[in-house]
Amino acid sequence: MKKILLIISFLLLFILSHPIRADNIIDSVYSIGPLDGYIAFELPTEIFVVNNWMYELNTGDQMLNGMGGPQIPNTHFRSYLTFALPEITVGYEIDSVYVRLYQWISHGNLNYLGIPQSDFPIWDVPGGDTIQCIVSHIDYGNQLDVGDWEKGDTGNPYTYQHNIGVMTESGEDGYRYLDVTSSVLQDYELNRNKTQYRIAFDGIDTDWDDLYDNVGFISGNPPIDEYTPITYFIFSGEIKASDVELLITNCKLRNFPNPFNPTTTISYDLPVNIENAVIEIFNIKGEKVRSLLTFPNRGLGTSSVVWNGNDDYGKPVSSGIYFYKLKVNDKTEAFKKMLLIK
Repeated sequence: MKKILLIISFLLLFILSHPIRADNIIDSVYSIGPLDGYIAFELPTEIFVVNNWMYELNTGDQMLNGMGGPQIPNTHFRSYLTFALPEITVGYEIDSVYVRLYQWISHGNLNYLGIPQSDFPIWDVPGGDTIQCIVSHIDYGNQLDVGDWEKGDTGNPYTYQHNIGVMTESGEDGYRYLDVTSSVLQDYELNRNKTQYRIAFDGIDTDWDDLYDNVGFISGNPPIDEYTPITYFIFSGEIKASDVELLITNCKLRNFPNPFNPTTTISYDLPVNIENAVIEIFNIKGEKVRSLLTFPNRGLGTSSVVWNGNDDYGKPVSSGIYFYKLKVNDKTEAFKKMLLIK
C-alpha cells in the first residue's frame, strides 16, 4: 500500500528546486494490520494467547488478566510485524530501507498499583542491564499463530537472522527507526512478497518478579494513521553519463556520523574552491527545514558545515530521515540522505 500523502510531498520536492534528482525515488509501505500482533506465553500455565486485532505490539513481561479471572503473573510477550514488498521499477535498485515504529508505552518494574521504578524495563537477573529489545528477521507466513513463537530464535529454520538491530533503548514515547536494508534484499532474493520481523527482549522470558517490564509499539490495527508502522524504501536509478556533470561526480558529499544525535558534520570536496555553496536540508515530507552556508577548510575545494538538528528558527526537529543537497550558484549539485535518531 502506497502512502498518497508522501507521493504528493515528493511532487513538492521536485518543485522545490529539485532536491531529489530523477535517479532517486522513495516508496512507503504500511504494515499489514491483520498480520501484526503479539503472542503472549503464560509461563505458569504454559498457555499461548495470540492477539492480532488490537492496536499494540507488546514486548516484555507482565501480569496478564484472564477472561474475568485473576492476574496471571510472569507472562512473556513477543511481537510480530509484516510489510508487503513493492515491485522494483525497471532501471532502479534498492539503496536502503528503514522501518519506522511509534513507541507509545514503556514500563520498568511497574507494580499492580501502577507505580513504576523506571520508564524502561528493568531485568532483575544477572546481566539484566545488557538485555536489549531487538528485532529478528523471520518468516511466519500469512497468519500469526502459536507456532510462530520460536521464529526469531537462533537455530529456528524460519529465522533468517537473529538480532538485526536494537529497536529501542529509551522509555520516551516517540518514533523509532531501524535500517532493514539487508533483510529486505534477502527477501527479494528469496522471491518473497513480504518482509517479516519479530520484536523481543533478547535471551529472557521473565525475571519472575511479578512486575511489569514491557515496551509497546503501535501496530497496523486499527485504521491507518500517522503512528502506523511504515517502511521507507529508497531506490536509486541508473544515471546516464550524459546527465552527470564533472562537478557532481567529484563533489563527494557526505555527512558523519550517520545516523546521528543530534549533531552531524556535512562535508564535500570540489575540484575548485567554491565560496558561495549552500547546504539545504529537507524532511521526509519535502519541507525545507534548514539552510546552511559552508566555509572552506584546508585544502582546495574542501568545505564542511555542522548541523545541530535545529530548523531555521532554532527549534529542534524530530527524529527521522532527512535529505540534504549541495547548491552552488543556485544549482543543485549533489543530494544525499541521513538519519536523525533521538
